[in-house]
Amino acid sequence: MQLALWDTPAADFFVAGLEARVAKSDLIIERQDPRTCVDLLRQGLVDMALVPSLVLLSSADILDALPGAALSTWTYPYAQIVLRKGLGEVKSIAFDPLYTQEALVARIVLKEHYGKEPTFIPIQNATLANLEARAEDAFLYVGDDAPLLQSQNTVLNLGQEWYELASYPMVWGLFAARKDEATPAMVEALVNMVGAAETQRPVWLQAHEMTPEVDAFFREALRLRFDDLVTASLTELRQYLFYYQIAEDIPDLPLYVVPDDGYEDDEQRPLL
Repeated sequence: MQLALWDTPAADFFVAGLEARVAKSDLIIERQDPRTCVDLLRQGLVDMALVPSLVLLSSADILDALPGAALSTWTYPYAQIVLRKGLGEVKSIAFDPLYTQEALVARIVLKEHYGKEPTFIPIQNATLANLEARAEDAFLYVGDDAPLLQSQNTVLNLGQEWYELASYPMVWGLFAARKDEATPAMVEALVNMVGAAETQRPVWLQAHEMTPEVDAFFREALRLRFDDLVTASLTELRQYLFYYQIAEDIPDLPLYVVPDDGYEDDEQRPLL
């Protein structure tokens, strides 16, 4: 079974437990950027993939979300809004259109939390240096080195801003399969991956040297399970998609349901 997983720090933790297991897993993981993960799944080159929540909610006709695992966070140091002039004047924000989901969250929190409606200026293939050199009032930066911006600028942590607005963790990614191709075995593989990662969390943290902020993120803010908080946060996001005219109606969450006969007995059924 093949899984396409993001090559980002937040997703590293998903494979930590599998790498530590003595027994070889039957789950083959390919690490790619989020856009490539979506493409691999749509082309049928992998069985399932971690995809941005916005992509899944916009693709209910071709993808199904898999229960058992999700990438959600209470904070998110890897996505920051850098404010050159503070919140007093935010009329324009530069961003890389590769990060459509993060830009949407930034738009929502700025309007709903701070009453700001800046113009978002897309900059193709923008690097941190490109964004820093621009003249906009602010810029949105998503990347492995985004936590370093915290000590140098006035920034808004996008994950924390969503939590303060919605009272739920932000769901950045969901695991998906192509429509009508999900199976109980896929869900079981995801549940096992999450269980192994959670078991190894203390060991993994001890083996990696991090700043206090990043350590706190992996220790306390990063969530792997698909639970009621994930569902509630997705409900909030779905409503905002309609309110902000991203979708004509409140989009459905195309969630695969494990059939009652998917397991021979209750002991085989994964705990979701």
